[in-house]
Amino acid sequence: MIGKIADADVRMPPYESLGRFTTPGNPERILSWLESQDLSNTRAIIASADMIAYGGLIQSRAGGVSVETATRRLRRFANLKLRAPDIKLFMFSATMRLAPTATRQSASWRMNLSRFVELEDKTLRTGSETARAEMRRQMEAVPKAELAKYRSTRRRNFIVQKALVEIAAGGGLDYLVIGQDDAKPYGPHVGETIRLKAMAENTGAVGSVFFCEGIDQHSNILLSRALLKQNGWTPRVRIVFSDPEAAKQFASFESKPIFQSLDEQLYAAGARPMGEDGFYDYTLFVNTPKPRPDSFETFASVLGAEIDQGLPVAVADINLANDGTADPRLFELLTQADRGGKLLSFAGWNTAGNTMGTSIPAANVYLLAKRLEIDPLRREIAQHEFLLHRYVNDYAYHKFTRPQAYRLLDVLPNASREETNGESFAVLNSFVQRDLGKHLGSYFREQFFGRKFMAGSRSYEFSSIDDVKIWLPWPRAYEVRIEFKLTASPF
Repeated sequence: MIGKIADADVRMPPYESLGRFTTPGNPERILSWLESQDLSNTRAIIASADMIAYGGLIQSRAGGVSVETATRRLRRFANLKLRAPDIKLFMFSATMRLAPTATRQSASWRMNLSRFVELEDKTLRTGSETARAEMRRQMEAVPKAELAKYRSTRRRNFIVQKALVEIAAGGGLDYLVIGQDDAKPYGPHVGETIRLKAMAENTGAVGSVFFCEGIDQHSNILLSRALLKQNGWTPRVRIVFSDPEAAKQFASFESKPIFQSLDEQLYAAGARPMGEDGFYDYTLFVNTPKPRPDSFETFASVLGAEIDQGLPVAVADINLANDGTADPRLFELLTQADRGGKLLSFAGWNTAGNTMGTSIPAANVYLLAKRLEIDPLRREIAQHEFLLHRYVNDYAYHKFTRPQAYRLLDVLPNASREETNGESFAVLNSFVQRDLGKHLGSYFREQFFGRKFMAGSRSYEFSSIDDVKIWLPWPRAYEVRIEFKLTASPF
């Protein structure tokens, strides 16, 4: 969707080759598909190292794929450079998160294991006796076989990431982002990252290896980087926090302060913070976790005024509740007074890194498309499809539909919030389609239908929403997939 804003043809491997939940994707088939493509007009390839090496992010947290197999697949990917020397290869790799994947099988022990390894690192680094005592209690609740499997998987992944750094240092990758999947300030990931950074420095790979919070957003980040670098433009971004003090905190599931994580997302995406000269291309308004009331009021007032004046504004709402839902006060501000369609971009989902790393690339690419004079009608339609998608996916689904879906799961036979299959899943999927479809239709009518906009020298208005598809891509209600098309008519 972000690529479409700049009229970039983003092609994906066959959908069925990407796997589903704990069923891994097919790396060999994906690599063969890549090798069969006509790359003569391809500018960049963006790939998940975890998909190429193991069959996906979920599979990267499980055993079953050897170091040798994983590294062979990654080198095969890098060999695409031999066929097309001018092509840019971008890759992102996840430093394994603290907790194993949430499944029925892991439900009784996975959070105990996560807490144990967190405390283990804290005890080692601080010598805290309180942490040591809690660590010993947690260890009793962790199956020894599962802990051994977890440690073995982490060791394998670390060795494979070292191989990735070597490939990047040798020129096999143009840019590698090592993203930190859900974590905290303490845990085994901290030492792993320190050693990988030292290796990048020692091998001269610092310019081509970048470390960043989060993982789910990095395809967006690298798409932005690829397009900006290709066209030689580096947008400058003014940052406004709803509470500057809160930006010094660690967001949930992250191992660095918010302001540092934000800088990482900007740099990886090919943008930069506003310089000392005060020049900027757009403003990113970041709603920090639990802002002080007076600070939030000032933030909201400035944000509303800038949107109403037609200034270039993007929004990242990282004031996320424990269930990952965005701030209703901010959402109300954005969707009143015909503001919904005036933003450059919006995101508010799951983690701070995921959110910032979605809003920033979309804003970058939209402004790039304007600079390049991309077909204005296609650009405007694509950008508004992105905005409507975020409002429905990031806010309506997680605020309204998912809580009801969870209540439904609690009463369906043989169902659980971690994983549900069979007839109960069919009932769940049908409910989500109906309920979220209502929200999608409502948001379209209230924020987009009949909204007039200029595309080049002509005036248009949004007239319909078509080809709507809503479904649960995995056997649970945590995430949803939404597809649709907006139609605009001359006015």
